Amino acid sequence: MKEDILQGNIKFLNLGDLMQLLGGNGSSGILRIMSPYAPEPGIIYFDNGNPINASCGMLSGLDALYSLFGWTDGEFEFTTTRVTSERVITKGRMGIILDGLKMLDEGQIERLGPVSADTRTAKYSEVGAELPVIWGPLVDYMYVVDEEEFHDGDAILEEGRHGNWVWVVLEGVIDIIKETASGPLTLCQIGNGSFVGSISSFLVRNNSRMYSAKAVGDVQLGVLDSQRLAQEYSKMSYEFKAFVMSLDKRLRSVTDRVVEYSTKQIDLDDYLKYRQKVLEQGDDEKRLFRVQHGKASLVQKTDVGFVPLAHLQRDDFFGFIPFLDLGHEPEYASVLASKDLKIQTLNPDIIQQEYDNISTTFKNFIDNIATCTNSLTKVLNNQQRELMT
Repeated sequence: MKEDILQGNIKFLNLGDLMQLLGGNGSSGILRIMSPYAPEPGIIYFDNGNPINASCGMLSGLDALYSLFGWTDGEFEFTTTRVTSERVITKGRMGIILDGLKMLDEGQIERLGPVSADTRTAKYSEVGAELPVIWGPLVDYMYVVDEEEFHDGDAILEEGRHGNWVWVVLEGVIDIIKETASGPLTLCQIGNGSFVGSISSFLVRNNSRMYSAKAVGDVQLGVLDSQRLAQEYSKMSYEFKAFVMSLDKRLRSVTDRVVEYSTKQIDLDDYLKYRQKVLEQGDDEKRLFRVQHGKASLVQKTDVGFVPLAHLQRDDFFGFIPFLDLGHEPEYASVLASKDLKIQTLNPDIIQQEYDNISTTFKNFIDNIATCTNSLTKVLNNQQRELMT
């Protein structure tokens, strides 16, 4: 059987891009990265789109994988093949990408390449290194019907205004801003491949924008075909529709927690009031659940205390999602439930099958929601740490 090979230059497609591309396609195989500044190639083993092992010189596993984010000059080659390597990396793909880019930006990972080498992380560090820059998957142009340009400081969205269109960032960086009682709060920055707008934007008539967006430098956006996205959503099963909307609500909830922390209006007791522990943080849970009745709260335990993430209600999902990494349960958060909670147990493989069959654009949209949720959860962790020190 002939093996498929993908080759290119890591200046054009860096490791973060490659991992998102391979993850979005659910690829299995071996990625080799060759640098003129290293005597041996770095190797990453992928199973169904997720890295399971890596080697780089004397390093192995997650340490080796993180070190490869510093390789800024060289070639890559991905070969599809059955992977027999032992799974030693269990951390989610998107969490690895976010952590790797942040560690590179903060100087925790050594850069291997010419001193003048430029990466996307370095390129945009000057516009706000203290903020996470969220990158989306590679842009699928099939759903792009028009392009628009914005310049430094231009308002792209205004919180509270109505709008049913969605953009994808083709080039540039955008500030995402929430209005608070203490004034505007910049939550994060989004870059190429990220989406401006939410799932609700093309599903809810007279949708109100949940945040403001402002261009940082020159920005080029692709206008998505909202009618086509809405038609695709209408053909999904009831369970998958509920799953998508639950992800959208989860991101909104985490965003609200960031605002509450910034204005010191967080009420932790409201999240710890439920005593029934449905999922314990760190559980090896492989099931997915949907709330049928009652309420639950999602809480993360850190070395400086508990961090409230979200409330869960009817039709919200929680548990193991094999193809997404929210940075939440079961590995990084517990689920506390009311006494009257009733849940339905689902097979996550069924949800994944439908996810695998949707369009690349809709899949990218879902992936970007997960990435934003993961990134803002890390912001919450930092806020908790600052509050306690």
